[in-house]
Amino acid sequence: MLTDPTLEQLLPKASCAYELAVLVSKRASQIVDGAQPMIPDQADNAVSLACKEILEDKVVGVKGNLPKDAYTVPLTRDARLAIEAERKAKEQKEMFRRDAQAADMVYSEQIQAESASAVENIISDEAEAVEIVEE
Repeated sequence: MLTDPTLEQLLPKASCAYELAVLVSKRASQIVDGAQPMIPDQADNAVSLACKEILEDKVVGVKGNLPKDAYTVPLTRDARLAIEAERKAKEQKEMFRRDAQAADMVYSEQIQAESASAVENIISDEAEAVEIVEE
């Protein structure tokens, strides 16, 4: 339960309780994600600190209507780390695929060279055999 500051102190800072809850939630999320506090006060948790910042008018809500595609919900730190890990995994998979493809090409070229050499040996052996028969 919120005791410092009280809900009665915070409600005049927003047009309704829902707006206040959203404002507190967004600021608390920013603090958890590493944003610097705007007041020197030490609070028990990010929500209490966000409420104190709102009470001191350091954080205010901006009114306006945005189209749905004009705003995004910020990702949590864990979500950002998961996305980064997925991106790195895709890069490594692609690098492995390219390396495997290059190795296959080198192996294929070696096989072709060996096959050509074997064919040349067979042809020269046959030519020698024909020469021997003709003599």
